[in-house]
Amino acid sequence: MENNLLHKAASSLKEWLQYHFFTRKMTTPLGIALLGFIGIAVSYVTVMINYHLSIGLVAAAGVVLLCLFCIAYPLFGFYSTYLVSVLMMFPERLLNTSTPIPTGLIPEYLAYLALLGVLTQQQYRKEITSKFWSHAITTWMIVLLLYYTLEIINPSMGNKFGWFNYFRKQVSFAAFFYMSYCILNSRKAVRWFTGFWIVVTTIEALYACKQQWFGFSGFEEAWLMADPKRYALFVNFGFVRRFGLLSDPAAAGILYSCSAVMMLVLALRATKMRKQLLYLVLTVVHLLASVYTGTRTGTMMIVAGIVFYCVLTLYEKRTLIFSGAFVFMLVGLLVAPVYDNMFINRLRSTFEGSKDPSAMVRDINRKMVQPYVYNHPIGGGINTCGLMGALYNPGHFLSTFPPDSGYMLIMVEQGFIGLALMVAFYFIILRTGIRYFYRVRDPELKTLYLVHLIPVFTLMVAQYSQGAIGQYPSVLYFYSVLAMFLKLHQYDNEKLSSNN
Repeated sequence: MENNLLHKAASSLKEWLQYHFFTRKMTTPLGIALLGFIGIAVSYVTVMINYHLSIGLVAAAGVVLLCLFCIAYPLFGFYSTYLVSVLMMFPERLLNTSTPIPTGLIPEYLAYLALLGVLTQQQYRKEITSKFWSHAITTWMIVLLLYYTLEIINPSMGNKFGWFNYFRKQVSFAAFFYMSYCILNSRKAVRWFTGFWIVVTTIEALYACKQQWFGFSGFEEAWLMADPKRYALFVNFGFVRRFGLLSDPAAAGILYSCSAVMMLVLALRATKMRKQLLYLVLTVVHLLASVYTGTRTGTMMIVAGIVFYCVLTLYEKRTLIFSGAFVFMLVGLLVAPVYDNMFINRLRSTFEGSKDPSAMVRDINRKMVQPYVYNHPIGGGINTCGLMGALYNPGHFLSTFPPDSGYMLIMVEQGFIGLALMVAFYFIILRTGIRYFYRVRDPELKTLYLVHLIPVFTLMVAQYSQGAIGQYPSVLYFYSVLAMFLKLHQYDNEKLSSNN
C-alpha cells in the first residue's frame, strides 16, 4: 500500500515538474512567481552580501540550465561540445592566471550529458542496431579499449593516475562516436554537420589571420609574455606563430591544414561556379591560417591530402588537370629564388628531410630509444613519456624522452603491440571510407565521403610528426566522421530502392 502511494506521488510530481518546466516553460503563475523570487534573492545577495556570490549563483544557474538543455536536446549538446572545445582556452588567456583552468573536462561532461539524452530518447536510441556493433570500426574500437584496460597492469608504470586520465579520455571519445552515430541519422543531418564544421573552422581560421594581419589582442599578448617557455615555443627566430583560439600553434596548424584540404575538395567537386569560387576563397583563408601557425606538419598534411585525393579520383579528367597544376606549383615553391620570406622558407624546410636540424634530433632520439622498445613489447606504460611522463611518472626512463610523434608515443608507451593495434585500426578506417566511396552511386554521397575521408587521412599522416589525433576539436571531428562512414552508404541504398 505504501509503495503504491509513493509511486503515485512520484508520478504526480514528475508530471507537475514536466508541465511547469517543459510544457509551459515557466509561463504559469507559479513559474513567474518563482522567477521573480529568484531575481529578488539575487539582487539582495548582490547588494547586501557580496557581488561575487551573486555572480557565482548566476553562473551556477547557467550551468544547470546548460546541462538540462544537453539532456533534453541531445543535438544541442552535440554541437555545444564542439563549440566549447574550440573556446576552452579563451578563459585562461583572458584571465591570464598562473594556475591552469581545467576547461579540458568541460567537453567530456557535455558529451556525456548529451549521450544521456540520446539514451533516453527513442528516436536516437533506435539507430543502434546489430549493424553498428558488428562493424569492424566498432569492434576494433572495443579491442583498443580492452588493450588500454590491460595496460593498468603494466609493471613498468608506477603511477596509475596517468593511466586513468588517458583511459577516461578514450572512453569519452568512444562515447562521442556512439552519440555521433545516433545523431547523424539522415542525409540532412550529415549535410548540417558538414556545414557546421565548415563555419566553425572558417571562423577559427579568420581569427588566426586577424592575429597575423592586425596583431594579438592585449590579453593574448599579456598571456604570451607571461611565461618564458611559452614565448620561446611560440616565437622562433623572430617568427611569431599564430594559434587562433586553440591551445598552441601545432594544434591550430593541424586543424587549418585539415580543413584547407576539405575546402579544396569541395571546390574541386562543386558543380556550380558560385560555389567553386566560394570554396576556393575559403581554401585560401585556411591555407594562410595554416602558414601563419608555422607548423610544418600542416604543409605535409596538405601535400599528402592532395596526393591521396588524386590517387582516389585519377579516373576523372579534372583530377588529371589539377594534378599537373599542383605539381607545377609545388616545384615552383621549392625552386623559386625567394630567400627573404620567412613563410616560404618555413614551408620549404618541410621537405628538407634529415637535413633539417630538428629532424636530425628526432632521428637521434628514436635510435636511442629503440633498445628499450625491443625489451618492452607492451611499452613503458601510459603517460610515462615526455611532459606527461615527467608529471605522472617522474624518474621513469621515458619521462625525459620527447616523442615528437603520435606513432612514436604509442610505440614507447604501449609497445609494438599497441602500435600494431592502432595501425590496424587506421587501416580499417581507410578501408571502410575507400570501399564505400567507390560503391555508392549518388554523386552527393561520393563527394561527402571524399570531403571527410581526405581530412581523416591527413590527420593520420600528421601523427608521424605530431600527436594530431587527440587534440580538441580535431579529435571530436575524427570520431564523428568514423560514425558517418558507417551510415552514409545506407542513404544511397534507400534512394536506389525507392527509385527501383
